[in-house]
Amino acid sequence: MAFLNENEWIRLNEIAYNISFIYTVEEMQHEILNRWLPFLISYDSAIFARISIAENGSYQFQAPAAFHLPQQAVDVWMQESLNSDAFRWALYTCKGGAFRESMASSDEQVNSSGIYQNFYLPNHLAYSVGLSISFREEPVGLLKLYRQADKPPFSERDMFVLEQLHKHFAYRLVYEAKKGDTRYFYAKGYHEKLCSQYGLTSREGEMLDLAVHGLSNEDIAQKMNISIHTVKKHFHSIYTKMNVRNRVQMIQSLPVSTNKIDFDAL
Repeated sequence: MAFLNENEWIRLNEIAYNISFIYTVEEMQHEILNRWLPFLISYDSAIFARISIAENGSYQFQAPAAFHLPQQAVDVWMQESLNSDAFRWALYTCKGGAFRESMASSDEQVNSSGIYQNFYLPNHLAYSVGLSISFREEPVGLLKLYRQADKPPFSERDMFVLEQLHKHFAYRLVYEAKKGDTRYFYAKGYHEKLCSQYGLTSREGEMLDLAVHGLSNEDIAQKMNISIHTVKKHFHSIYTKMNVRNRVQMIQSLPVSTNKIDFDAL
């Protein structure tokens, strides 16, 4: 069964790209929930949280991003997801993957649970689909999407979409967890290795650095106090040395959140 058509696969690839290349992890979490993921899955509310391990070995949520939920609801979600959510086991399986659940039932155990009484009910939610994000059996994040009772439950297709994004989320979040930085490019030693690998001059390396930060040619010219013509000349040299045709290909060639990165070396 084909879950996605050609246009939807294009959107999925665009989402995967933005998981890696949106500059800060906080911006990535916000943009995925508020801009990109709704192109493929409809939902009324959502939460995307990173996971860290406390000193006592327990899991805790870190800096959750929310979609159409007040901060009070997010605070309740963080507490109940670790204490009363029937699917909290997903965090401890350490395998990662998508799952779905329905609170639209008359089951007494479900209706009396803390997550239902304190989160689902006050926010008029009934259905959810989640993605437990793990890297090498280490939980690094949790994404939950919610729908209200007047909407249909989440489908196998919705779970399929999240499964396709799992690896991309895992690589991005594990890097954040291990380095405390926003991109591999600024990890110790990588900038120098790239410059050496491609034979970039110190000026070209500086311009590559600025491009990865997201500065335009005009911004770079102003920051470095040089002309646009000089900027373009340097980038033409960089493209030639890196065997790419433009800035997009240049950025894509960098091993950001893909299996090109040796995480054991970080």
